[in-house]
Amino acid sequence: METTKTAEAPESATETETDTKAVEAEDENEIENEIENEIGNEDENQDEIELDEVLENDWEPAAKPSGGVLAAAAAVVGAAFGLSSLTGTWIADLMSERQNIIAQAAGTATTTNQQIAQLYGTPWHTTALFNGFFAIAAILVAVAVLLAAKGSATWVRALAWGGLALGVIGLFIAGVIWFDVFTDIPTVAATTTTSSTG
Repeated sequence: METTKTAEAPESATETETDTKAVEAEDENEIENEIENEIGNEDENQDEIELDEVLENDWEPAAKPSGGVLAAAAAVVGAAFGLSSLTGTWIADLMSERQNIIAQAAGTATTTNQQIAQLYGTPWHTTALFNGFFAIAAILVAVAVLLAAKGSATWVRALAWGGLALGVIGLFIAGVIWFDVFTDIPTVAATTTTSSTG
């Protein structure tokens, strides 16, 4: 009996050691699984954060669509007004022709110089007046865009500066024409007639 008990004792010790190792292995596996799960969760959270940042960046410009669109439209209008002040408009041409017809129909000029002033000077000044109106409109619109759209796109501000420059140049040219600085109204020199008797 004693021999049997002595033989059973080592077997029990071996089984205990085996169970202990198995438990330790299971604990290690559980720890590794927990670490892997934590790393996987961190990666997923990081991906979600990056995706949220991308979505926020993509949708940020769309948060204020009206302001950017209005600023761009105003910049285009200002540039168009500035260009019209330099090249002229059909309104200015129409009003110039109207003044020309009025001068012809009036027929109140008594001298050649008065006729030239009515037929040439008045329509010329009318064209300058309307071109000046468009130049002033271009300046006002461009200044409004530059003051109100400081955070707009670069091309919007550039277009507004271009409209402002065109408006200033157009206003200068209109003033020069209106005041006859470089383009005086043509005049006819007075002639005298002399008669000789023999």
